[in-house]
Amino acid sequence: MNPLVSGTLLGILQGITEFLPVSSSGHLVLAQHLLHMKGQNLLMDIWLHFGTLLAIVIVFRQSILRLIRGALRGTAQGKIFSKDYLKSPEGQDAYLFLLIVIAMIPTGIVGVFFKDSLETLFEGSLSLIGLAFFFTAVLLLLTRFRGKVSGGTGTRVSITPWQALIVGVAQGIAIIPGVSRSGSTIAVALLLGISREQSGEFSFLIVMPAILGAMLLESLHGLSAVCSPAFLFPALAGMIAAWLVGIVALKVLLNIVNHGKLYRFSFYCFFIGVLALWIQH
Repeated sequence: MNPLVSGTLLGILQGITEFLPVSSSGHLVLAQHLLHMKGQNLLMDIWLHFGTLLAIVIVFRQSILRLIRGALRGTAQGKIFSKDYLKSPEGQDAYLFLLIVIAMIPTGIVGVFFKDSLETLFEGSLSLIGLAFFFTAVLLLLTRFRGKVSGGTGTRVSITPWQALIVGVAQGIAIIPGVSRSGSTIAVALLLGISREQSGEFSFLIVMPAILGAMLLESLHGLSAVCSPAFLFPALAGMIAAWLVGIVALKVLLNIVNHGKLYRFSFYCFFIGVLALWIQH
């Protein structure tokens, strides 16, 4: 298949599956297996994830600007850790920024110390990926039994540091192909009692530094491949496709989460898990 066409198709797949709770990495492994795309797969994945990062920036641009403004002003005034400041509307933005930092601690630990071993373990093993899809399905199904949780209103953030830390652990575990990052983080947040609206927003705010860090590391390791037109043009095509499709998919998912219908994707994940096991055998 033409590299530009395959790159675009992977980008479309990434844009859909990164935000819908069905594991983009698991789908990319399956697609690359079926399309017989070998070599530089991880580097291509990072570029596709960067496309979805751009989608997050577009959809949450106002929230992101508020977070940065609140954190910068709180730091400049020496009030970033002041309880009185954190209770104010602007301080709530700074508080959410601190929660994102807290959530990134376990994510970073998993990424630095366990990333390579997990990639080696799951590389080429569609059976393990199928089991990971089953895990995602069960996690999503559990949200069916959660009623509407009342959370913060207006600018009030109802997430605690401990909840942020646990959601960060869920994001770290989602490095495993087949474990949906958005599905696991949102589901865990809901099960911890965080409101639907804040669960969805927090899930996508904490992924931004993770994507940026992963893309930087992998691009530096594979700098020669990045500079090669044979890789660069398909990667750019995939990134643009992931960006455009991702904007639509993200808005769809947020609407689904807000209406308490996240569990419906569990049936699809069960199906894909069975499909992965069938392809392996």
